[in-house]
This record gives sequence, C-alpha cells and structure tokens, in this order.
Amino acid sequence: MQASTLGILEAADFSPKQAHALAQAIEGEIKGSDLVTTPIFNQGIADLRLEISGVRLEVSEVEKRLLHGIVKFGLTLAGITLGAIYFMLLNLRR
Repeated sequence: MQASTLGILEAADFSPKQAHALAQAIEGEIKGSDLVTTPIFNQGIADLRLEISGVRLEVSEVEKRLLHGIVKFGLTLAGITLGAIYFMLLNLRR
C-alpha cells in the first residue's frame, strides 16, 4: 500500500482508520484480479502478429497457387491458339 493512496483517501474526508481499511481492500482486489499488465499485453500483441503473419503466409500460398493456375491456363490457351493458327495456315494454302 502506498502512502499517497492513504493521503488521497484521508483528503477525501475518510478517517485514517477508514482510509487504511479501504486502501487494503482495494489492494487485495487488485492482487486477486486478472488485470492485463504491460508484459501480458505485449505478449498478446506478439501472438496476434504471429497469427496475422500466418494468415499472410496462407494468403501468399493461395496467391501462388492462383498465379500458377493462371499461367498454366495462359500457356495452354497460347498453345491451342498457335496450333489453330498453324492448322489454318496449312489449310488456307490449298
């Protein structure tokens, strides 16, 4: 318990005995509660960044697969087009 806490409570017209009891009660509640402290908060932020990074990796993998599929489709389409042009050129000569 900090002396400044007792000073604040005594300045609010609590008797020294009441101020001391109230400060102890508040201190007990704080110690028994699950407060988010700075280290816990920082760890939570670090975990969140890892999750976001993992999602970005998954999205990146999906993007790679999609790009691969598009390139594959484009090459197939180019091959069919070139084959069709070659076929037409051979048949137009006759």
